[in-house]
Amino acid sequence: MIDTLRLTVPGSYFDQPTLFWLQSLQSKILKTNYDGTFQRWCILSGIELPSWTEGFSLVVGNRVTIEASPKIYQGHNVDGPDDLMTAASNILHFIFGEVFGLTANLWPSPRLWFVARVDVTYSWDFGSFEALDVWMDTVSGVQRGRRRAGVEVRSEDDRDFSVDAVASGRTLYIGKGSRYRVGKIYAKSRDLLAHPPRCLRDFPDTLKEVARSLDPVGRFESQVRALYLSRNAVKLGLVPAAYAGLDPVAYAESVKSYLVNECKFPETLHSTNKRQPIVYFPVQHLHNYLDLRSLWDSEFSHFFVKESVMNDTNLIKELFNVAPSAKQAQAAFNYLMLIRAQGLAYAKSTVAQRTHYHYRKLLLAAGLSDAALQDGAPLVKASLDPVKIREFRPDPVVLRVIEDAHKAMLPGVLDRLRAEVFKIAA
Repeated sequence: MIDTLRLTVPGSYFDQPTLFWLQSLQSKILKTNYDGTFQRWCILSGIELPSWTEGFSLVVGNRVTIEASPKIYQGHNVDGPDDLMTAASNILHFIFGEVFGLTANLWPSPRLWFVARVDVTYSWDFGSFEALDVWMDTVSGVQRGRRRAGVEVRSEDDRDFSVDAVASGRTLYIGKGSRYRVGKIYAKSRDLLAHPPRCLRDFPDTLKEVARSLDPVGRFESQVRALYLSRNAVKLGLVPAAYAGLDPVAYAESVKSYLVNECKFPETLHSTNKRQPIVYFPVQHLHNYLDLRSLWDSEFSHFFVKESVMNDTNLIKELFNVAPSAKQAQAAFNYLMLIRAQGLAYAKSTVAQRTHYHYRKLLLAAGLSDAALQDGAPLVKASLDPVKIREFRPDPVVLRVIEDAHKAMLPGVLDRLRAEVFKIAA
């Protein structure tokens, strides 16, 4: 599903009276905490909203930028739309139509907005909270017996892996603070209790029952920024393969020309950074060409493995199959033996960082897991038992409880949003 979505368009997409009216509200738009208390005024450079808030952000300058999640119109983000057009349409209609009371002709069509950030989210059912908790222990490197299964870096592009202790329990991050994309894993039930929907806060028993139904659920969010989409457009199939290898400026110009001349979009949006320009892609284009599930898989699929025994004879055979030469295969195997004898920290100190990652790449391709590289144990990846873990499908009855409560409180929700948006500064 698509959770938080940040959309932006040039101010010229709005007619002048509407744009001036929105600009006049700019200094009166607040950012609030999840409990509704005042936090600070938003600023023109933009703000980061947590995905659990029921508010939204609106920044009006040369561009009009809006950020929100399905929570604002359905009361929860346990489930939501799976395609960008639906997600963008729902958010824009609610904010501009329901909150601001504008007619549909006064804001740009959803297909023309540009995506600055999209959170692609899937949840997995681990059977019980205890099983989820143990799994999080394992991937975060908690010592269990004589085995330490955590790793220093977990993602395919070697981004940092970190753990935060927050009100909603542990949250595991991949590449926290990155301008490209950030992976995030947490227990959904604990998150729901820490940041409950407004419509359920006055009904604690119902809230606990809903949270209990989500106890075994682990939430996996991939927050993807425009910079990542721009730099990886060829790999993601968003632009022709012929654009690969172009220098950044030529690449940006080619993409802009492609979107206008071939895809027939009226205008393009790009950053003013001449050295590393960012080209933003329209909602319609990403809806047509971006495979959201593959994007999510590239972030998290390496977590869904278990380990079974693999002997050294089979390992060296696989290394000879995947390595460019027999010499490199033997060197990678010797490096694993050094890890087994002296530990990873010592082994890394004996080679250049580039060499370490080259050996790591060969060993992973041969079938070793990241955890095995911590101590050199002869382990190999294998698929998880589908009986023990499966993709989570929320109970429609549970969702209807939240959505009905939200719908009943919608007049009050709109009053709150209008109060925040139109509130006169003291």
